[in-house]
Amino acid sequence: MKIKSAIVAGVFAIGAVAAGAGIATAAPAPMRTEFIGNYATYEACAADGNSPKTGGTQWECIQVADGWDLHTY
Repeated sequence: MKIKSAIVAGVFAIGAVAAGAGIATAAPAPMRTEFIGNYATYEACAADGNSPKTGGTQWECIQVADGWDLHTY
């Protein structure tokens, strides 16, 4: 009976390691971004990105055809 238990435990351990490896290699989910506004200059966009009222812990100014868009994460 001990041999069967050891085999079952070994198979379970191999399955757990394989599942963990699959999770580790999975692509991360895309982050949702919240559009805050459009600004004429990068400086204005960055100023609002740094502001605790309009910005977030992470923000990004993306250049678009008509200025800069502020997105927070």
